[in-house]
Amino acid sequence: MVVSKKFNKILILRGGISDELEISRLSANHVYKAIKHLGDVSCIDVTYDCKKLISNILKIKPNIIFNCLHGYFGEDGQVQSILNFLKIPYTHSGVLTSAILMNKVISKQLFKSYGIETPNSITLPFSSKVNFPVICKPINGGSSNGLSKINNHSELKDFLKNNKEINNFMFEEYIPGRELTVGILNNKICGIMEIKFYDELYDYKNKYINIAKHIINPKLPNDIKKRLCETSLLIHNSLNCNCISRLDFRYNEIKKKIYLLEVNTQPGLTENSLLPEMAKNSGISFLKLCKI
Repeated sequence: MVVSKKFNKILILRGGISDELEISRLSANHVYKAIKHLGDVSCIDVTYDCKKLISNILKIKPNIIFNCLHGYFGEDGQVQSILNFLKIPYTHSGVLTSAILMNKVISKQLFKSYGIETPNSITLPFSSKVNFPVICKPINGGSSNGLSKINNHSELKDFLKNNKEINNFMFEEYIPGRELTVGILNNKICGIMEIKFYDELYDYKNKYINIAKHIINPKLPNDIKKRLCETSLLIHNSLNCNCISRLDFRYNEIKKKIYLLEVNTQPGLTENSLLPEMAKNSGISFLKLCKI
């Protein structure tokens, strides 16, 4: 993502204004430690002050920006639009790809247009025929913040009572099975990983607090492995992801089906993040990952 010979003045964007700002700081600090020897490398903290952000970028005059922001503003095409306007190259995907894949409603429609299985959406109000449990997640969000499982109408009623901005959420069928993720680096498959966790959901707590168990190259039928790789590359390339992405799936062993849940255009780059672990297993150091 950063080529040292061409880009010797690197600016890392850190923090941001989403509820993932702490993860962004961890990612940015990890990246800074890895690449600080490559040249003139600095970090700035992104806040709600957009004028200050632009002023700082113009003052520093970087050759390239390493975007370590996650979530709203950093991963949804907004900061990418600013960097396009400033005509400064940056890492990860561009405006349209970022905006589409950050929006789970739009991206789900696109997955289906490519013939890819994804959990069925459920529209409010639920009828009595809805099969619980149901998964609820923010339409624009990452790190599994706000992810919840609703088991019955009583829990749904409580959820609606406690969440007034209901239009910010989407509901979909719960897919029982195994949690899998596929990493892509330099537009090639980097690895397949299974995530085993102790609660019902692979949520924020299992990602960053009580770290789930990561199994690289899990035992899977060959046709499922092939389908995971083909599906991941199809979406990564068709939606113009740049260099890096991570695609999350559910595998229902009874139905022998995989379901694409979402695509992360800016996967975490912390010490506990999945893609760096897959890259390391493939012989790609964290420094090399940052330089690709």
